[in-house]
Amino acid sequence: MRHPIRRLAALLAPLAAALIALPPNAAAVEIPDVPGANDFTCRPAAGKQNPVVLVHGSATDAVRSFGVLAPALRAEGYCVYAANLGRTQSLASNASAPANPAWPGLGPIGAALSGRTLFGVADLATSAAELAAFVTTVRATTGAERVALVGHSTGGNIIRQYLKAHPNETAAVVTLGTPYRGSDFAELPAKYPDLASLGLDGPHIAAQVFGSAGVQQTAGSAVLSQLNRPAETVPGIRYTAIASRDDEVITPTDTALLAAPTEVDRNVWVQDGCPDRKVDHSYLLADRHALALVAAALADAPPPPC
Repeated sequence: MRHPIRRLAALLAPLAAALIALPPNAAAVEIPDVPGANDFTCRPAAGKQNPVVLVHGSATDAVRSFGVLAPALRAEGYCVYAANLGRTQSLASNASAPANPAWPGLGPIGAALSGRTLFGVADLATSAAELAAFVTTVRATTGAERVALVGHSTGGNIIRQYLKAHPNETAAVVTLGTPYRGSDFAELPAKYPDLASLGLDGPHIAAQVFGSAGVQQTAGSAVLSQLNRPAETVPGIRYTAIASRDDEVITPTDTALLAAPTEVDRNVWVQDGCPDRKVDHSYLLADRHALALVAAALADAPPPPC
């Protein structure tokens, strides 16, 4: 039997010539047309002066991720901004893991290369540098001293990497399904059976699907160890970590909650008060209650009932 890694290489080789590797920060940050976001003439409602910057996860982009959340926050009176970060040419859709087009967030990335550009798959430091450039643009354009940052999945750890170098420009952080202490990716083989059939386990599938960001967010990684020293949070910033017990990507699911929240921080399960609510990793960005939790976190208000 051929070694599974060699089988994977043989599968990818015919399309490898189509892969165009871009050097880090080779291009300006891409600011896409996201409904409810990126209106640089926006004026916030009273009491909502901090611009909200949304940060997407791996193997996705701002349009696919925030088509529901951005308009919802704009309707609340916030000025909302979102860029595409961590660009690379990456893996193609896998027919064995079909997407639900109504769900934003992670797409089905499989075993073959294509020319389609994906985002959020670069290393966290590269994406964080791009986020820094985008936040600088938002602050300069709006005149805001500080922003609020909302990150889904990898987006939350991009935010945390950004805060290591820029701790004074952010008032609040909200994360949804972010692996603060990494994921074991134990459920990915069931989600991506074609890759599992090659003998790849969860962490190896994460590397294929989510690129460098997947490697760096595997439980026990050196990058996460560095991010979590001396603590998972930065003093002076209010954090809210939102998690779902149905998350099939970030496992164990409680790694999406803060290990030691301070008195101003909150850990929130989507299922708090509504235990039968089914919300998987991607649907954190579309579920009505999850969206209400984000709005409450930004307003420093108690979590709303179901």
